[in-house]
Amino acid sequence: MWYMAGCHALLFGTFIAACHAAFGDPEVLHKIATRPSKCGPTHTHTHTHTQELARCDCVRHRQGENCEQEMSEAEFKARCSSLEFRGIPDCEEGYPACVNGCNDRGTCEKGFCKCNPGHYGIDCSLSLDDHGRPQILQGTGYTTRAKRPWIYLYDLPPCFTTWRNRNRLDRPTFFYFLQRLLGSGALTADPEKADFFFLPVKMRAPWDIFGNLKRALSYIKSTWPYFESTRKGSHVVMHTGDWGKMEARPAKHLNEVRHNLTWLTHWGIYNNSRKPHWLVAHTPGQDVVIPVITPLGRTPVFGMDKSPLHPKATAPVKDKTFFHAGRICGEGSPPNTTLPWPHNCKDATHYSGGVRQRIHSHHHNRTGFYIGKHIPNYALQLRTSKWCLSSQGGGHGNRQVLATIASCAPVSIGDGIFEPFEPEMDYNKIGIKLRDDDIPVLHEKLAAVGDEEYARKQVALKCAGHHLHYGSMVGGVTGESGKYDGFETILEILRVHKDHPETPPQDFSKVDSDFKKFMACGAEEFGDLPPPEPKGVKLCSNSLYDQRQDRCFPCVRQFTNTMGPPGGALCCGHPDLATCPRNWD
Repeated sequence: MWYMAGCHALLFGTFIAACHAAFGDPEVLHKIATRPSKCGPTHTHTHTHTQELARCDCVRHRQGENCEQEMSEAEFKARCSSLEFRGIPDCEEGYPACVNGCNDRGTCEKGFCKCNPGHYGIDCSLSLDDHGRPQILQGTGYTTRAKRPWIYLYDLPPCFTTWRNRNRLDRPTFFYFLQRLLGSGALTADPEKADFFFLPVKMRAPWDIFGNLKRALSYIKSTWPYFESTRKGSHVVMHTGDWGKMEARPAKHLNEVRHNLTWLTHWGIYNNSRKPHWLVAHTPGQDVVIPVITPLGRTPVFGMDKSPLHPKATAPVKDKTFFHAGRICGEGSPPNTTLPWPHNCKDATHYSGGVRQRIHSHHHNRTGFYIGKHIPNYALQLRTSKWCLSSQGGGHGNRQVLATIASCAPVSIGDGIFEPFEPEMDYNKIGIKLRDDDIPVLHEKLAAVGDEEYARKQVALKCAGHHLHYGSMVGGVTGESGKYDGFETILEILRVHKDHPETPPQDFSKVDSDFKKFMACGAEEFGDLPPPEPKGVKLCSNSLYDQRQDRCFPCVRQFTNTMGPPGGALCCGHPDLATCPRNWD
């Protein structure tokens, strides 16, 4: 593959025209992607692979092989619409932040990195050495970390990534994850050494799958050889919609999108025999169910800043047995307390799979149980309850995360549905897993858990809280270092998927001692008290239990809830992303 150190924004290719082609004929796209670029002066021609890729990326309002053309109002309006903007003013406004701040190797223009000559990539982190080999953060001493897996990040045109409307992204895990990859040291510039290939394609809605992802795959397959030549599941995508890859169901020809990729999603339904309205969307041992992120500024809303899991916190008095506050009926109206399920709600079976409606019908008047739509001091109620419902809603949910951080043992109910990092993590160690048919006897199941067993679950929550929170991305809440956080847990599960492809994921800890110790946060068994965090790692904190000078606010206050600080919160206070802490390298 030929690489050219570049000019206007990027020279690892062509490309305003290619972004047009990416929404059209893949053959046209391939011809554009492989022809010589005219995007400014050429500094280096170096043969490193098998084909020439010359591309010039532009800001949203320009086009042409070297971005020389200002788009007409009609053309720009059409582009803005395809990128999910409400109109030209919204499209022109863009965003105040760029991915990793362009690493001081370019200028940020409304969310798009316009790289300095010689640099390229979504965050300008790439350049070529004297031998024409791609380098990451050249001149800073960046090295890919020792710990596997190593990730190769496809350098896709901006129509798949930074051109798109980020302001409509209510679940920003994708952009946080994208930034953290570089700060973590997990990225490699050499695809031949990669364990996984990450597709930086923003996906939230169904049309992102059968539109954005499908076109990105066409571009990748016509430009790089790795999709066809590497093992099944080596290419990774992240989807933050309600129903994961089942949202690709309208088209039969999307089978490779659903089955040949590893999906990181919030939705873990693997058996729909009891819920035919939800199609199977998770492949155990290949896909990974990941937690919903609590973005910057939202941790106090859910009381994470006062988590009882913090070493300096006082254990709260748990004076309630069971707690759930939130929507119960699918239509949003209060449930009818005079009629039994399935008559207590108009939508009594589809929303939450009928779990919330059934629980309310059987237990809303039970002593020690609170089951209602709203309640004041929600975070306080979480902390002072023994058990908290962790059920799906319209699709995926985040209540298992909120409950865990609040030291409330999660009650997981949902036939054929995995929770985040399940079955790799045993939810019966931190809470209780029940079937739908157990709902009428829920109170008996909870009462059967003795004080000693419940105390063990409270200990296990301390480790689970690390896994289910993206501390290295958004800052700590439990005094953690980030060594075992959600980001690192995703990578560790991917590693074991690759190393033990024939092993059922619930058995990973039996065949991989490193994985077992990781999931136990350094202890011998998951549920044992984790050892002290390693010294030297300084993760800024969002906890009120930590001193003001150790808190994240000074670092992250200029960032929005759709994108955090460059490299993630673990990189706060470091001059460049090559110097972020890697005490677990």
